[in-house]
Order: sequence, then structure tokens, then C-alpha cells
Amino acid sequence: MKNRKEIIDGILPTEAYNSYFRLVEMEDAEFILSLRNNEKLAKHINPTSTDMEEQINWLKEYKNREKNGKDFYIINLKKDGKTRLGLNRIYNVEGDTFEFGSWLYSPEAGPNDAVLGELFTKGLAFEELGFNLCKMETKKKNTRVLWYAKSYKPKFTGEDEFNHYFESDYENFKAHREKYLKLFNVKP
Repeated sequence: MKNRKEIIDGILPTEAYNSYFRLVEMEDAEFILSLRNNEKLAKHINPTSTDMEEQINWLKEYKNREKNGKDFYIINLKKDGKTRLGLNRIYNVEGDTFEFGSWLYSPEAGPNDAVLGELFTKGLAFEELGFNLCKMETKKKNTRVLWYAKSYKPKFTGEDEFNHYFESDYENFKAHREKYLKLFNVKP
């Protein structure tokens, strides 16, 4: 049986939902740093150093987690395979559960790109990697993402001072994906 890294390597890079998806590489460090340090985008994420060397070191550590099937950082590009749009991540892998996050998209991305990136990434996790449960944390002050997260009726699992925590299973995801693909008029 193939491990999750072998499965990912057999799928990515690929085209889907009018975009191109691949695993993040060292060459993406500058793009990642530009998103994570964009004042508007960084408002609801954990602070990130502006030091390029620190970002490269973090990516090197990430690549080790990727090799072990514990973390998959996916970049969404325009169909040309060159223009970077945004990022999604499958991480905190435990058995048949993963966490979805690092959901960050460029201001130049189209209005549906972030949602399509989420649908692709979660579909990959559920349908190709065999996960059964997705966890997600959303900052309470990030009202736009919080509204979106609640729109597909995930199970609320708790909160702390800053975050709401949710879980959704594959059946919930399929219904959510079907609704948005139909809304965006995108073929699965």
C-alpha cells in the first residue's frame, strides 16, 4: 500500500477547477512571505517574521514533515502554472484526521479562487489520502471566513478566547463542494 506522500506525488502537480495545483517548493518562499506579511491578509493569522532565511528554514522543516506524510502545503496557481494565487494546507495529521488551514490568497486572485482551492485541497485529503475527518480553527474576528465556515454547517467543537473550532466529515464536505461548484458553474 502506498503511503500518503507517494499518493500525493502521483497526483500533484495537476489541473483542476481551472487552476493548477502543486506542492510548495523553496522557490515559493518569497510569495509565501509576501502573503503572510501583507497587512490586510495577515490581520487574522499568526505573526510571521519578514526574514527570508527563517521562511526558507521553515520550508525545509515542512519538507521533512511532507516526506513523512504529516503536512502537505499546496499552492494554487493560474492554469498557466506560473502565476501564484494562494495557499492551502493539510496538516496536524493524526490517523484518519487532518486539519485544514494556512488558507491565504493573494489580493490578485479571482473571487472564487480561495474557495476552489479549499475544495480541491479537502477533496484531495478525503478522496485520495483517505482521511475521514477535517478539523479547522477560525479566528473569531475573521468574520468573513467564520461566516463561510458556518455556511456548510460543520460541527462546532469548541472555542477559546480567539478561535472557534469546527469538524466536518466527508459527507458534509461532498454536499458543501457540490453546492459551491454548482454556484460557480465549475465542473468537478
